[in-house]
Amino acid sequence: MDIFRFNRRKILIAGGITALCCALMVVFPTIALYSARKGISLWITNVLPALLPFFICANFLQKIGVVRCLKSGVFPFAMSVLSGYPMGAKIVGDLKRSGEITTDEAKRLMSFCSTSGPAFMAGAVGAGMLGSGILGAVIVIAHYGGALLNGFFYSRLLKVKKGQISLDTVQCRVGIQDAFTESILSSFRALGIILAYIVIFMFVTDILHMCGAFSILEDQGLRALAKGFFEMTVGCGAVAECGGLTDSAKCILCSLITSWGGLSVIGQSMSMLAGTEVSLTYLLVSKLTHSLFSAGVAFFISILVL
Repeated sequence: MDIFRFNRRKILIAGGITALCCALMVVFPTIALYSARKGISLWITNVLPALLPFFICANFLQKIGVVRCLKSGVFPFAMSVLSGYPMGAKIVGDLKRSGEITTDEAKRLMSFCSTSGPAFMAGAVGAGMLGSGILGAVIVIAHYGGALLNGFFYSRLLKVKKGQISLDTVQCRVGIQDAFTESILSSFRALGIILAYIVIFMFVTDILHMCGAFSILEDQGLRALAKGFFEMTVGCGAVAECGGLTDSAKCILCSLITSWGGLSVIGQSMSMLAGTEVSLTYLLVSKLTHSLFSAGVAFFISILVL
């Protein structure tokens, strides 16, 4: 009975939020259309070309069994670093659903395999938004350094032994061509989910901005953090526009925001982790600690460099 009431409560909450979003789209159709166009444009021009090749390759390597020859953290971390959010979550989710890693191992991997890509941090944020390649390099080092510290912290906390992925659990039962075809279909499905989250959170942030919700915060830095709480690209852009902040402060804030990822990235990651028993609460807490570790590393680097 308690479980039924709990599930009913979740359904009512989800239904209420969805109904509210539908009502807002009807009341503000111009904003809804603008947000959708902006989100789809971002997906087509940046997300799709950046992630599709990596998604196909990662899926294919998993299906033909190459991944099983590596230690469990090497492949998801490397692919997460190369391609960015939410590649790490997708690979960890696939490994857990196939029975190759345990739930605790999936949690450990998610503590350091959920990262942004270097091109976004060094190029888009550093050189593009902040106007400095050095600042971008500081953010990159802080982000990955924070991820490794976060992984070490949760490895000790969860007391999970690091090892190789099980070679006996799953065998490749499809041909090379079938494996490649399935990899392509799986990749487009995952990218479709990412597109939906991008559009939804673009709409949410645009509505909040129109309603003046962010203007309640008088401090520019706090306003940028509030925007980054929902979407990291918007948050980093807001940090770059803070004229009263030093370069050091901008690096720290951008490191914190990119390591948090925003609710949009967290939603994408949870979709990739469906069926793994990795809870939303755990992911939120681990991303929060990752952001704090990254901000701390950025602080120490900025003292030495900037």
